[in-house]
Amino acid sequence: MAIDRISRRAVMASGTLGGAALFMSGGLFAAETVTLTAPVATANGRVRGMRGGGISRFLGIPYGDDTSKARFQPPRPAPGWTGVRDCFAPGAQAPQGIINLPGIGSGGGITGPLPPAAGIVMAVARSTSVRDPESENCLFLNIFTPEASTTRKRPVMVWLHGGAFAMGQGLNPMTDGTALARDGDLVMVSLNHRLNALAYLYLGDLHPDFTDSGNSGQLDIVLALQWVRDNITAFGGDPDNVTLFGQSGGGAKVSALLGTVPAKGLFHKAIAQSGATPMLVERADAAAIAEQTLAKLGVARADVHQLQTMDVRKVIAAASAVKLPGGAGLSSRTLAPVVDGRSVPAHPFLPKASALSRDVPLMIGTTKDEATLFLAMDPAFGKMSADDARTRFNAMLGPRGEAAFDVYRSAQPDDPPTYWVTSLMTDMMLRTNAIIEADRKAEQNAAPVYMYRVDYEPRVADRALRSPHGAEVPLMFGNFIPPEFIGSGPELAALSKQTMQSWINFAHSGDPSRKGLVWPRYDTRQRQTVIIDVPMRVAADPNRPTREFWAA
Repeated sequence: MAIDRISRRAVMASGTLGGAALFMSGGLFAAETVTLTAPVATANGRVRGMRGGGISRFLGIPYGDDTSKARFQPPRPAPGWTGVRDCFAPGAQAPQGIINLPGIGSGGGITGPLPPAAGIVMAVARSTSVRDPESENCLFLNIFTPEASTTRKRPVMVWLHGGAFAMGQGLNPMTDGTALARDGDLVMVSLNHRLNALAYLYLGDLHPDFTDSGNSGQLDIVLALQWVRDNITAFGGDPDNVTLFGQSGGGAKVSALLGTVPAKGLFHKAIAQSGATPMLVERADAAAIAEQTLAKLGVARADVHQLQTMDVRKVIAAASAVKLPGGAGLSSRTLAPVVDGRSVPAHPFLPKASALSRDVPLMIGTTKDEATLFLAMDPAFGKMSADDARTRFNAMLGPRGEAAFDVYRSAQPDDPPTYWVTSLMTDMMLRTNAIIEADRKAEQNAAPVYMYRVDYEPRVADRALRSPHGAEVPLMFGNFIPPEFIGSGPELAALSKQTMQSWINFAHSGDPSRKGLVWPRYDTRQRQTVIIDVPMRVAADPNRPTREFWAA
């Protein structure tokens, strides 16, 4: 029976729409009534979405087959279907793992109750968690479009979610693409893909059946981009103007894809937000992780195929428990993309930027105080003495700890010692890598690179977290969720509008400049960087002393 209008209450109560209720309560369907879209033809079959607030949404479109059929192997295209598939709710998320980043230790400190800032972290966790089931059948994407038709070709933005390479999903209330698609007159796509061991456990040295296993998650993204290339015109998108963007682990996936052979030509611009990864996992390290995983599972090398049918939770737990010493960052000696000599022939930005993405304009940046979000659950947060901070510097940097302590203390003499530590962690994990990528991209003297840093401090909790990891996500999506994290009010709304417009302009033209702000190209001489704050401005070589410490 054809139904063309349905009340919001009825939609939320309908069992057939499943997880859609979660997102409607977060603002996806803010209108009191929504309209079912006309069927849209894809290469796999027809789909139907829902329309409200001037945007049509198609949630949970399969772009790949059930990955349990080919665990640790490249993804396969989704099978076709007959009739019209209702795409009203996001598909299953990948089985989740734990974030395992070696090299960032606490170095001791004060013990006691959690600091007040810990409540912000918990609010973020609550608001970005979703109730979708976990399944190896997880290759689904979501589309937000002003008009699902071939009448016009709009720019396409493809979002890659965070959660390092271990957890997360493409759509949650914070990353709802409604405002971005509507205000930017563009088509936004988000997607789920394999994660943790199922995506990045490299078994290629154990059997040729698994030659691509260390990059299965990246190949999922490539398959999604191929789906976009072949189908997005029907949703009002331009397959020849695709911008890949992501934050945290999503930014790391963007960085990796800039050096991935099968991804070449599938996207035309890139934005790496707080996740630069100039180096990926060396094949030898990836093989060592696999060997230790098999040992933990009690599986002989010759029996590696057993992992394809073993309980997925056991495989993930065993691989996640492997910790190779040394390194720091999102792709350092852990479950992450591998330089396998096949789809990834070399590191994407070291010793130089990959020629594969020579013609792809890049925006890249971080927040000023990334690591406050990571340290906010530490009982010592906000309570460290200079001696406490010195102890942590030495624990993290060994022989260079004392020199680093002097540099950061001198650079931030009026700050409490807690922020010397978080600034060091920010640079170790994210900021230095972003500068390396920007430098290498600029040295190609080809497509431009644009650098930013978010200095805006949300007006919450006495600004205890300052400009934490993820602060730009609500700004560029226009979703002020959760308010405990980002705040509210006209000042925030104005800054969000400006930030979003720069992201939109980059997607349209490859230049993030907007009215009132000429965004200069980054180079290694002036290092001009846009500071996202009130007001937005351009700064040359911000934090030069700490940058020079790491450059040395």
